[in-house]
Amino acid sequence: MSNWGDLVGQTASALIGTLAGGAITVHVARWQTARAIEAQAQLAASQEAANSALARRQWIQQRSAEAAQRLLERLAELYAWLPSLPDLSLEEPRLSLHARERCATALDSVRQGMQTDLLSIEDDHVRARYRTLVRLSFDVGWRGIGQDNRERQIRDVRGYLRYVQFTLEAVIDGNPVPDDCEAPVLDRRGGAPWLPPVVPWHWQDPADGS
Repeated sequence: MSNWGDLVGQTASALIGTLAGGAITVHVARWQTARAIEAQAQLAASQEAANSALARRQWIQQRSAEAAQRLLERLAELYAWLPSLPDLSLEEPRLSLHARERCATALDSVRQGMQTDLLSIEDDHVRARYRTLVRLSFDVGWRGIGQDNRERQIRDVRGYLRYVQFTLEAVIDGNPVPDDCEAPVLDRRGGAPWLPPVVPWHWQDPADGS
């Protein structure tokens, strides 16, 4: 009878151990599954955030590039009529009245771009350079700063305008913008025209219109 009781006890102990072990195994498996699901969810959320950030950067780049292209078109018109820039405040322009009117219209368009298209460009350096160009152009055209040296006035603004053009081209291409440099001082002494420290190779090409 004692042997039978021992057998029953041993069988019961083994059964309880098996059940307990199975329960632990199930619990561990569920915990591991939950952790795996959580990890997958975190990975998916991280990938979604990365994709969202990438999409936003691409959108910002595209918006900036489109705005830079429109600003380049405005600058091209002013560039064409720069010789008449010092005539804007004169009653009798040295060049033609028609050229002065076209120059005034182009300068107004460049100023409007500062209040519209420029705001779509995120880079503060680009914005600052464009605004400096507008100030220089108005200093020559309407305020007469540096008027004792007309040709250098025109060349100074032309050089800085080209510098801003080169900056906008970098925005369009998605390249780093040129380094910052000091703008020309229109009423300085000396007759050498202003140029940025680093000049693109194509500025030396006669076909480039420099």
